[in-house]
Amino acid sequence: YEEISKHNTEEKRIWTTYEDKVYDITDFVDSHPGGKDKIILAAGSSLEPFWNHYKQHQKQEVYEILEPMKIGRIKDYNPDKFKNLKDEYLNEPIRSPELKFHSSKPCNAETPVDQIHENPITPNDLWYIRNHNPVPVIKADEYKLQFFYDNNLIKTFTLEDLKRMRSKRVITTIQCGGNRRGEFEKTSGTQWDVGAISTAEWEGVPLCEILNGYRAEHIHFEGYDGVKSSIPFKKGSNCFGDVIIAYKMNGEELPPDHGFPVRIIVPGYVGIKNIKWLKKINLAEEEVDGPWQKGMAYKILPGSIRCLEDVSKIDLDKIDTIEELPIQSCITHIEEIEEKYVMNGKNFRIHGYAYSSKPLVFPRVDVSIAGGKRWNIAGVNTRFKDFENFKWGWALWSVNLKIDKTPCEVICMASDDQKNMQPRDIRDIWNLRGLAN
Repeated sequence: YEEISKHNTEEKRIWTTYEDKVYDITDFVDSHPGGKDKIILAAGSSLEPFWNHYKQHQKQEVYEILEPMKIGRIKDYNPDKFKNLKDEYLNEPIRSPELKFHSSKPCNAETPVDQIHENPITPNDLWYIRNHNPVPVIKADEYKLQFFYDNNLIKTFTLEDLKRMRSKRVITTIQCGGNRRGEFEKTSGTQWDVGAISTAEWEGVPLCEILNGYRAEHIHFEGYDGVKSSIPFKKGSNCFGDVIIAYKMNGEELPPDHGFPVRIIVPGYVGIKNIKWLKKINLAEEEVDGPWQKGMAYKILPGSIRCLEDVSKIDLDKIDTIEELPIQSCITHIEEIEEKYVMNGKNFRIHGYAYSSKPLVFPRVDVSIAGGKRWNIAGVNTRFKDFENFKWGWALWSVNLKIDKTPCEVICMASDDQKNMQPRDIRDIWNLRGLAN
């Protein structure tokens, strides 16, 4: 242990341990998806205390990344060294068993896909959950939101302060940047299916009113769980951007998994920008530092970067962090329907969603049961034609088709009035982090 503790800088080589094994991670630290600053905390010491908090590391994929870096075993290994570590996930909220769980510590779970077509507004208990750390336990009467300008504290808001201010309601869809990552081959991160997306009506204080009179290039957000992100000032300061400091979700106080008591809602932007358990707002000239903004976690890397070790070959600062997401559609549910006078085949109703980050874009969805040779226009729920309320939301669509032969492949394709269209071949958009599929 004494020898290991001396290897805590790049000059001396960076060693770390897990159980009785020793790893030289010097050449990997720049490629760490969670950021170099986080992994350096374990330099010259053990991973166990950090993985007790970041339990997403305790899986086979991570062990396989570590294995080539193993340089030996600890001679005086003490198996009881960390036996008294307290599980930081003991106070997690109770969650609906209908969610599709990828992990429980931290919780990552999808909205049940076969119910999406029934819920233009997703019920709170069926909302997808994307947590990076344990859910903070915050008492409403003790909550504080600090507002900084260039790291100088300007004002502190309590929850009651926010509720006394003018409020606004916004319906918006929030989608994880890694939604549909599981459709890519060999990517880094939670292997989401199509359910890391949900829609709610949020209520809270328009951010533009708090920013009135201030100017900067970027707005930083930080949650009580330590997660940070930033957005351009022009997005948050423009009241038409509809960014709000939300304290209600579908008419109720925010559930713990979704940011109680307060979160930021950034319509049209990727999920990581909608920071939960909001603790700080800071106006600055540079984007916020941290793995979720400047690291590789939410950057679409060139297709030539095929593994984590390749990340050190590029300058991450030259690649923008994703904000808006491309137009897409997908199939969520197919059901056989009874139809009179149907000969030589069966009728099916095909359901799905379409989504674009752009406001006031009404997507068109076409569906094919002929391998893309012939297409049928799908109808979109008329409720979504109410642009005033659903301009930031998804559109749920369905189409009835007679299928003569099974099995057959059903394909959907979204486009918009500006001729943006889903790519036909997933290989053209492959990236190591599996983003923006």
